[in-house]
Amino acid sequence: MGEMIHLPRATFERLKMYRKVLESVKKPFISSDEIAKFLEINPELVRKDLSYLKCQGKPRVGYDVEELRKELNDLFGVNNTTNMIIVGANDLARALVNQDFSKVGVKVVAVLDVESGNVGKFIGEFAVREMDVLERVIKRFNVEIAALCVSKEKAKNTATLLVEKGIKAIWNFTGVHLDLPSYVTVVDEDLTRSLLTIKHLLK
Repeated sequence: MGEMIHLPRATFERLKMYRKVLESVKKPFISSDEIAKFLEINPELVRKDLSYLKCQGKPRVGYDVEELRKELNDLFGVNNTTNMIIVGANDLARALVNQDFSKVGVKVVAVLDVESGNVGKFIGEFAVREMDVLERVIKRFNVEIAALCVSKEKAKNTATLLVEKGIKAIWNFTGVHLDLPSYVTVVDEDLTRSLLTIKHLLK
């Protein structure tokens, strides 16, 4: 990953959007106005966000697409593969297994579950494994991320176990607040909250 840059949260989120735009750009240069038009935001905001980066635009030319893409990939660690496990054997886990996370430098290496009845079943290409092998899997594959898809009732205890065994980041799909040490990164995916946002925007 590239040199750590301390960014405002809103800027960080928009930089992810700019990276997505650049994935489909075929020409060598792109202007802040073009990025802004694509995303329907203010060009000044784009220029302010990109000013945090080393790649700077040239007057009447714009930003070098390859250079900007590379810097954003470095910023988000896309060029370095990070291994992830999925904990939980349900439809959500199945959907995650079927996603191509290689585009963002993440590889799913195993699926585990706390429910013994699911052990041995297949989620995509992975046979579900019991939690007894958690530490072994983490060490063997140098796993840093766990996507947590277990039931609400099992969420907190499972998250604590994951951290105890060496997981550094949890992608939390349980809808439960996880009270974990500050050195653990937790990203919550709350589908209900997203739907509330959609309903509000429909008003």
